[in-house]
Amino acid sequence: MIDTNALDAGADLRSQFRGARGEDIVALYEHPRLPVVTYPYEWVFSQLKDAALQHLSLQLVAFDKGYVLSDATAYNMQMFDGRFLHIDPPSLRPYEDGKPWAGYNQFCRQFLLPLLLEAWSGLGFQSLYRGSMDGIRFEDALAVLPKSKMMLSPTALFHVWMHGRSVLKRSDSSSSSANRAEQAQVPKAHYRAILQQLRDFIAGLKSDRRPDSYWSDYAERNSYSDAMKRDKSAFVSEWAARTKPGIIWDLGGNTGDFSRAALDGGAGLSVLIDGDNDSIEAAWRNRARDGGRIIPVLMNLLDPSPSMGWRQMERQGLAERAPADGILALAVLHHMVIGGNLPMSEAVDWLMSLAPTGIIEFVPTTDPMVRGLMAHRDELASDYSPETFMRAVEANGQVGTTKTFEENGRLLVEYSTT
Repeated sequence: MIDTNALDAGADLRSQFRGARGEDIVALYEHPRLPVVTYPYEWVFSQLKDAALQHLSLQLVAFDKGYVLSDATAYNMQMFDGRFLHIDPPSLRPYEDGKPWAGYNQFCRQFLLPLLLEAWSGLGFQSLYRGSMDGIRFEDALAVLPKSKMMLSPTALFHVWMHGRSVLKRSDSSSSSANRAEQAQVPKAHYRAILQQLRDFIAGLKSDRRPDSYWSDYAERNSYSDAMKRDKSAFVSEWAARTKPGIIWDLGGNTGDFSRAALDGGAGLSVLIDGDNDSIEAAWRNRARDGGRIIPVLMNLLDPSPSMGWRQMERQGLAERAPADGILALAVLHHMVIGGNLPMSEAVDWLMSLAPTGIIEFVPTTDPMVRGLMAHRDELASDYSPETFMRAVEANGQVGTTKTFEENGRLLVEYSTT
């Protein structure tokens, strides 16, 4: 941190940068640039849990040094080098004796309630979370969470049941009674005990969607044949070695095998985007072996995150976070054209708009994956063919190296739009 008053150019800097309400700046913070900003509704259970634990750990360290955070928003937690970091240092404030935790309700809505929905009800929290940027509403959580578990857990009884009913009661009460509740004094020891209690409780939560043993062989149960996997990995590595992309988006990247191939070839970092909860969960659990250079993001490409919030600018949609330096779209196009009923030209145009270079895979109709998608359709999309695919690529850019796999007819195409 640099005090702008101590800089020769301090006056110039203060005139260039202003707060949202015209405030003068008093200090400059320099920090590494985040490769990508993600949001809680794009995370899986383990990611939200790790973010919550890191947030509470920071709160405890700060509290012991006489500071608190002015809020508890999950959006201030971002992935960097394989872990979650808090990115809003100005939200640190000196602790005032007796003052309650200002971000308590926010922490419950944005961390505790979504985690409990999945841990105790087996309900994925992402759709509800995306429907309200402020997090899960207490009335929704109390309607879904099993009352028996809340009654048997002292932590949940206090922070979910009692707190939730208090919030709902206050919303129906006069503003004066709500103000009295906000002004209630909280002893210092009690403040810290709340932070520690929540951290201990969340550390013990587990998703009710999959047993831990499920993850031991997940990648192996969803992999290609060894020979084809080696050939695809080599193709990807060679592309990355030629193009040296700083950040790639691995669309429909499953657990990240081909992200690793790109990293091995010279890519700097991969944002792994997949709509399968299990794939992202496995990728996050395996992040240590990737050196934190794969950032897993849960997102359905047929229904990507939209821009939301004030002026639709607070939370960026996927397209607004583009372009990447390169993309991998391996075994994803048939899901878009056949599964999503998109025109081939539209799907290819969108994929190629996301980065100036990349690799797109075409999976033929003889492939078991395509046959599975066709099982519930009366007929195949008329434009789903290798010829139509190649014409769509050529209409949007230049075709580079290609590779056809003799064993199943799959086609890899490298493209460039520059």
